[in-house]
Amino acid sequence: MATSAPVKSDTVARGVLAGIAAAVIWSGWYVLARHGVTAGGLDPYDLAALRFMVAAPVLMLMVRRIPFPMTKLPLALLMTLGVGPLFVIVVGHGFLLAPALFGGAVSASSGVVFTLIGGVLFLDERLSRMQAGGIAITLLGLAWLAAVAGGSDHIGYFLTGGVLWAVYGIAFRRSGLTALEAVTTVALISALIYLPLYFWMAGARMLAAAPRELVLQGLGQGVLTGIVALALHACAVASLGAIKGALFQSLVPAFTLILAAVFLGEIPGLAEVAAILIILWGVYTALKYRT
Repeated sequence: MATSAPVKSDTVARGVLAGIAAAVIWSGWYVLARHGVTAGGLDPYDLAALRFMVAAPVLMLMVRRIPFPMTKLPLALLMTLGVGPLFVIVVGHGFLLAPALFGGAVSASSGVVFTLIGGVLFLDERLSRMQAGGIAITLLGLAWLAAVAGGSDHIGYFLTGGVLWAVYGIAFRRSGLTALEAVTTVALISALIYLPLYFWMAGARMLAAAPRELVLQGLGQGVLTGIVALALHACAVASLGAIKGALFQSLVPAFTLILAAVFLGEIPGLAEVAAILIILWGVYTALKYRT
């Protein structure tokens, strides 16, 4: 008994640190995508190609097999639809029009909300009153953010990103795959379907961008977001449980706000900060209270 508490404490601390690091990387993806399509000489289609050009071979070297049985191909295709090239392209188009802090807050938080709703519709899960209240608070915060940030014209891109994330989450939970198998599945199918179409239509267009930008986006999109963040999140879930592990996604809007201010010079107003705090409160409530 004397040694169990320190071990448990170390496990919890490791899980918390891993979850925070994963949230920072996810937030960095929004900032990186915003930079790529506005100052990096790339468009959303280029970002999608770079992501899966890097992620697919690296992950396949790690897994060294087809990551899903053929009986689960429909679910594999749904997962790819959710967070494959379409997600990057849709959210990337949103960043042509809106700052990173706006897109990160809307896409990440709506993804949580739509996943909870999808769990009720497709996984026979039930929402408690507190969860329903958290969803309502989140929607209020999103509406306020759209109003004060002038996002009513382009919020649809990021809400669509949230729906796509929910499609992935629900299909993943039904698939029975591990996290590594799931992300490898998405990368492999995306590379096989999207990359031939991209190079056929775009040729070597992405090479017009600066080499530094290509390396930055390739590492950030394909390695950090596609592999490292996944591993960190899996560590958080293993240490803290699935529900507490998911809570770290609620930190994404706040971290995106900070990173966008530091690296992109996108300084939010007080009304935008207040809206994001409301979103954080709503997402935290919706994820935390399960009964």
